[in-house]
Amino acid sequence: MSDDEIKQLCLMDIDKILHSYGKTLKDYPPMPLVIEVDSSLLTERIIRKELNFNRDDLKKNASDMLAIATPEQRYAFDKIVTAVNYDEGVFFFVYGHGVLKKTFLWNLMSAEIRSRGNIMLNVASNGIVSLLLLNGKMAHSRFKIPLNIIEDSVCNIKPGSPQAMLLLKDKLIIWDKAPMVTRYCYEALDKCLGDIMRCSPTYSKYLPF
Repeated sequence: MSDDEIKQLCLMDIDKILHSYGKTLKDYPPMPLVIEVDSSLLTERIIRKELNFNRDDLKKNASDMLAIATPEQRYAFDKIVTAVNYDEGVFFFVYGHGVLKKTFLWNLMSAEIRSRGNIMLNVASNGIVSLLLLNGKMAHSRFKIPLNIIEDSVCNIKPGSPQAMLLLKDKLIIWDKAPMVTRYCYEALDKCLGDIMRCSPTYSKYLPF
């Protein structure tokens, strides 16, 4: 990535922050304006951010956490990670009270999958909970889900966009506190992922998404 490309990406971030305050770079004449950036550069940046982990540290963390995992956590870990490794394309619903320590399980799987150089996305229905997850985000923010969602709502992610390319490379999505939001959120994401996956050479109509 050239110095000019880095400069443009920085200007984009500054402009985005200013927009949240009702301002733009144009309101500060000494500042240079953003020049349109190639979408492939934005895609590379987003993907690089999700791979920006020390794989050796994650591998050690996963090993240490697995050593103290409960039998229930170990069972869920083995089932889900195996499904990821073999690209089985399945859903898992993990339910349990606080004693199960689901957040521990999510972070264990995150460390294991990312230590192999794979991309996975951690989201939560609650902002506070998302902070407990490794590189976690709010589901609405990550998947561009409308706040005022209805039955026909769709996610604001277009096929071929940098966000779509990230989802194509994603190996696993963990959605914590799933029952806290309406089913329309999941239906919107399902439609979005279906559209995105049709652009993938590995697309199969027999698998989810």
